[in-house]
Amino acid sequence: MADSVEPYEYQTLFECESSYWWYQGLHAVLLDVLKQEGVTSTSRVLDAGCGTGQNLLNISKCISEHTFGVDLSSHVTPYWRRRGLKRVSLASVNHLPWPDCIFDVVVSIDVLECDEVEEKAAYGELWRVARHDGVIVVVVPAYDWLLTKEHHQAVHASRRYTKNSLLALLQSRPIHLSRISYLFTLLFPAIASYRLSRRLLADGKSEQPRSELRPLPGFLNHTLYRIMLLERLLLRAMNLPFGSSLLAVVRKNIVPQSRFGQV
Repeated sequence: MADSVEPYEYQTLFECESSYWWYQGLHAVLLDVLKQEGVTSTSRVLDAGCGTGQNLLNISKCISEHTFGVDLSSHVTPYWRRRGLKRVSLASVNHLPWPDCIFDVVVSIDVLECDEVEEKAAYGELWRVARHDGVIVVVVPAYDWLLTKEHHQAVHASRRYTKNSLLALLQSRPIHLSRISYLFTLLFPAIASYRLSRRLLADGKSEQPRSELRPLPGFLNHTLYRIMLLERLLLRAMNLPFGSSLLAVVRKNIVPQSRFGQV
């Protein structure tokens, strides 16, 4: 089975996901979003493309124990065991192994952009397994001009999105749009400057590419996380106009049919 990132990147992800500012901030925002959408302790939640499982673990602890995960790579299974995750499966998001309309919530974080993912087929699967009026939460990277070759080679991701391109994908299925917002807005100038400098100065093809995920000094990591907590407060009240990632929240809408076609 193919890998959605280079195999050696999973260890770094596992070590950083619970403490690295980017993941801490994103996971905090996701928990807020799920609570705002009325997700409860009885909701059945799928994390499609769950990686090493930290986000799935957070949802299990903070919102609902009825969580399920799926990922493409067999390299993540040892990390699932170390996190104590039980209802996790190896499968592609292009072909999810569940029947229609079974989950109250479907979450997919940094998955649709991956090279192994057929974005339209995968999104169709997220939509298919969500129940009518079920919540679908998608996070993807933003802006093609932020793409850096080595990082994206390491994580097997060659697509980035704008608000309009993500909306076009989401609206290919019947939905009600709850919200769409950019993320990492407050830190966007620093992120953009770093990415652009990587493109200009040190961005070639590598035989063993490495992602940009690295442990940071504690003070710096804590400072960046505190900035993300401020952004989290803003996101509780408004959508943000630019950033390095995009968050979309939609509800599945099954269009009524008559013998003459859609009503």
